[in-house]
Amino acid sequence: MTRLFTCLFLLLSFSFAWSQEIYEIDVDERNNSIVITGTASDMIAKGSYESAAKILESVLKNDPTFHPAYVAYYNAIRGNNFKTNELIEALKQGLQIFEEDDELAYYLGNMMQSERRFEEAIKAYSEAIAYSKINGEDYPIVWAYHFNRGNCHLKTAQYEKALVDYNYALELSPDNGDILTNRGTTLYQLNQKTKACQDWKEAMNFGSKAAIDYVNRYCQ
Repeated sequence: MTRLFTCLFLLLSFSFAWSQEIYEIDVDERNNSIVITGTASDMIAKGSYESAAKILESVLKNDPTFHPAYVAYYNAIRGNNFKTNELIEALKQGLQIFEEDDELAYYLGNMMQSERRFEEAIKAYSEAIAYSKINGEDYPIVWAYHFNRGNCHLKTAQYEKALVDYNYALELSPDNGDILTNRGTTLYQLNQKTKACQDWKEAMNFGSKAAIDYVNRYCQ
């Protein structure tokens, strides 16, 4: 798993072995990847998402072991309604190269969820969670693996499973209004109105506008 990808450029060329496949990386190509990915990140910050995605595709093709390019490609495309299928395939490619990479598995889950492919999203999130148990749960977004799997369980009426996910997400990210709001919704669906209202009222303290609406509608 490669959360932070670093290389030492000490030779004219070097190689990596992942998934029983050898990738020969030329130093000039790697330096080119670093420059392009940096440029793409600047484009993303300025809102030039399609242009950023376009130049990143050359990195993913020519230097597929450069982990930051996958993250940047995800940031360029997610939520912008273009090249969704290309991003999904790129993340799948990355997961074949970077084994047990919880971050990329999480991003794949997000894309599947956005496509309403909930079972595939749950599978991807479950893999991210399993990998995080190996790599360490101190990574700042691990709580979101459980939260988003919980969201998929909630959307597919698997309320007991959603509750388990939200409970664990709150252990990793206490005082999180979004988690409390959605756990409250789950509890309401499980006919636990009192506990649901408790969660929603607590979520209000952390700025959840949805929780305010739920309290006004269901907790008076």
